[in-house]
Amino acid sequence: MANEIKVMGHEVVLQDLRRRLPELSEFSCALVGAPTRIARVTRRALGVLKNLAKRGFANKPVAIFDVYGPVPPTPEEQEKGKKWTTPGAAGIMEKAAKDQGLNVYEKTLRCEIVGMKGPLREHELEKAARFAHQFVEESLR
Repeated sequence: MANEIKVMGHEVVLQDLRRRLPELSEFSCALVGAPTRIARVTRRALGVLKNLAKRGFANKPVAIFDVYGPVPPTPEEQEKGKKWTTPGAAGIMEKAAKDQGLNVYEKTLRCEIVGMKGPLREHELEKAARFAHQFVEESLR
């Protein structure tokens, strides 16, 4: 996503959620993501959303994304496994961001991974790039 935004001519800062957020006044928008782990989101991701709201980011666009998986191979197993992936980190973060009063982008991105820690499933990287492009294009008009 960062590469796509750079190609569009924008400056990008990648931020590890375990680190202190930089000064936010210079930023036009934010994309916040986390993995879905056992149907939950990390406290750090929720903390970042809370911090964005506290630090005057409420009127700037925020996009939410997550990764989830691995997804079982059969439809029956997938149905049983939904409880571990739905609504996932993205759904939880989206609600939390809205509850904080953030200007949340209308779409969220969910990318499937192959193993417990990745890599992304085929074509998910392209999906993420399209999402980032669309978010920036629509949000920074």
